[in-house]
Amino acid sequence: MNDNDINNLPPEFNHIPEGGRNDQMNDYYTGQTPPSPDTEENKEPKEGITFNGLNLVIGMAIFLWLSNGRDVFTDDWSFYPYLAAVVIIHELGHVIVGKSFGCFIQEMQVFFLSFVSYKPKAVEGGSSWRDIKWSLGVLPLGGVTMFKSRESVTENEAEGLESGSQGAASATSPYIEDKQAWKRLLISAAGVLFNLATFLILYIAMPYMSEECKDFFWPLISLSLILALLNILPVYPLDGGAIVFSLYEMVTGKKPSPGFTRACGWIGFVFIILFFWVFPEWLGGILDSIFRFCFEH
Repeated sequence: MNDNDINNLPPEFNHIPEGGRNDQMNDYYTGQTPPSPDTEENKEPKEGITFNGLNLVIGMAIFLWLSNGRDVFTDDWSFYPYLAAVVIIHELGHVIVGKSFGCFIQEMQVFFLSFVSYKPKAVEGGSSWRDIKWSLGVLPLGGVTMFKSRESVTENEAEGLESGSQGAASATSPYIEDKQAWKRLLISAAGVLFNLATFLILYIAMPYMSEECKDFFWPLISLSLILALLNILPVYPLDGGAIVFSLYEMVTGKKPSPGFTRACGWIGFVFIILFFWVFPEWLGGILDSIFRFCFEH
């Protein structure tokens, strides 16, 4: 999911006020309320490599608990590098397309409960890729790409933006809310499209592969298709839910209210828990049918 990841060096970021980069970040895909300006989360990420031992301990505890008698994780450790590769491809789709539209991206995280992060050192005149923090988490349940939210700007910054024309603000603003609905739709769909592209390229190449190559690439092929199918479900905060919201705005000309979006996020979270963990046989049956159709006909 992104919280539904990805893009690339727009010059628009040069105008961001120095204090603006210390503002809170809001995960576009989860719709969560941004933290208050005084919290530690709101401060500029430290440059270089940072390590969070507490998240590592908590994440490992949750991992072991979920693995105990539950069909969520696997004992085949070779599975996890393939899953990480597929998630990286997915989130890079969000990053690349988001950056191409001038969005400011705070962080790209692979897996959840990040325990190690890397923030490139800022260099005057350097690329905007140095603004991104790259993080690796403990729980192999997906990834997330965090975009800067307009809600985090100060009152003075907001007044300055409102004084200009809306079209100009949308064209140069680093905030994802200011982008046109069709652009946000493409940003939301980018992860799924990148996974589908990976699947199709390898699927088409399969007849020309040796048996060793097929064995090596098969997990990447299957996981790319699975991740694309799961994320396209029209359930917020999955990418499919964000796509539905963008389509709604394109048709009605209105954005869903923050309260409605937040409520959909909680409902979607409950659905994800039920669908993926409580009743995984439903998901397994659907995926088995799709794979039989793709690979047995």
